[in-house]
Amino acid sequence: LATIGAPMWGRHTVSELEVRALSHLRDMDLRMLVIDEVHNLLAGSYREQRRFLNMLRFLANDLCASLVVFGVNEALETVRGDDQLARRLDEHYLPLWEDDVEFSRLIQTLIAAMALEQRSGLTVASLRTILKVTGGVTSRVFIMIKSLAIDAIETGEERITDEAVQAWQPVWTKHAWSIPRQPVATFG
Repeated sequence: LATIGAPMWGRHTVSELEVRALSHLRDMDLRMLVIDEVHNLLAGSYREQRRFLNMLRFLANDLCASLVVFGVNEALETVRGDDQLARRLDEHYLPLWEDDVEFSRLIQTLIAAMALEQRSGLTVASLRTILKVTGGVTSRVFIMIKSLAIDAIETGEERITDEAVQAWQPVWTKHAWSIPRQPVATFG
């Protein structure tokens, strides 16, 4: 309710808040719900996971909205466990980045977005190192470039150097490291 700018006053039960939220979403003529990191539902118990999936199905049906869900492979198995959602599931996998011009453009765009004071100008060898270290997974590429930019600012270098790329160590968890693909699931 706060995110959509709905006025908040007084005390309400959860069910009253749900009714208000649905009413506001209908008034907004909501056509799509986007849920990022749906794999966080795995932190809940089996019962909580079922409740969350029921809520997703209900929202998509009640609002006549498309549902777009981003997450890792493990979450897809949980979503597939709901037969009604699984029948509507249209899975798409984001491809891993490859050693090509598009990857080079991505890195250049990310570095430019970091607004460092100096031009970075990485070599092809550094681009290949970034690709190797990240496994071509988009989120890992973003993490690495962001971390390198922070280090560049903290050291006063104000640019990402080839040496920094070579010395950088991954910070992702063992769980995240095992993700072979970058799935995107959409429900209509």
